[in-house]
Amino acid sequence: MELAAFLALAVLALGRLPALGRGGAGTLSELALLTGAGALFMVGTVVPLAVVDGWLGGTNVVNLVRNVLATVAIWFMTMTAKNMANGSRPARRSIWGLIIVIIAFTIPFFLMDRGVTNAEFIRVNAGSGWLWLYASIYMAFVAYMMVRLFQALGERAPRPYAVVRIGAILMCIASIAEIVYLTARVLGRQSEWLGDLFVPLFYGGILLIAGGLAWFPLARRARHAALAIANAMLRRASAPHPALVGDADRHSAETIAHGTYRLAVQLADIGNAVELTRTERWSLRFATHLLNLQVPAPHVIRMSAVPEAAL
Repeated sequence: MELAAFLALAVLALGRLPALGRGGAGTLSELALLTGAGALFMVGTVVPLAVVDGWLGGTNVVNLVRNVLATVAIWFMTMTAKNMANGSRPARRSIWGLIIVIIAFTIPFFLMDRGVTNAEFIRVNAGSGWLWLYASIYMAFVAYMMVRLFQALGERAPRPYAVVRIGAILMCIASIAEIVYLTARVLGRQSEWLGDLFVPLFYGGILLIAGGLAWFPLARRARHAALAIANAMLRRASAPHPALVGDADRHSAETIAHGTYRLAVQLADIGNAVELTRTERWSLRFATHLLNLQVPAPHVIRMSAVPEAAL
């Protein structure tokens, strides 16, 4: 599951590299994808864990680097959601909070006896008080950020946001379960079944969040392609009526959505002056339906000239 999550984030990050220069939610989400992919790389999904940790000294420092990158990725993810919800930018207080949390769990990490590289580093050292403090601070911050992510998307209607919120719930549950598991181990109680919940819940949540966020750029491209098709259809439909069509050169700089809307209104007006052919009526209704799904304003287009029965 870690490999699937890494591939999902890596592919999304590569596909959205141009978003780094756009600012706002685009830049924040791309930074979240890049740091998230970096964190999953540290799990040993691509290069063996022993090799990656060997680069860092072979004392499980890779675990700390992974958690630092994951913390930053989750922070960027939450800031992305807040930006999409209300246009806000990361506050200075939030940035300082992120730095303080990273420092807070880094200190106990270096105070504990870490041993040599071990893929089961957390399980092996679960009875250590220092490890409990290290992992609990990290997991508590993840849970807190997932709650904030859930709240930030609370008023957003599109279905992909619901998928992101479900992913946030899973990651929050995974983080709380991990804290409870580590606490039980420190108290001398065995609860391995609780520790086993972490991987499927946590990485399952990452996949859902990545999938939900991936929907938006893909949907944007599909929407642009559909509008381009509708635009071409309306231009062809308007061509037989040059006397009733305005000067198109004035609109050369308009967006595809605005241009398609203008052409739809134009063809609807033509339909009030002359009878449209069946193909022209179909083109107009297709374009109007597409616009009404995506742009609120085109609801003003009056389709009285194109009765359903005529189609």
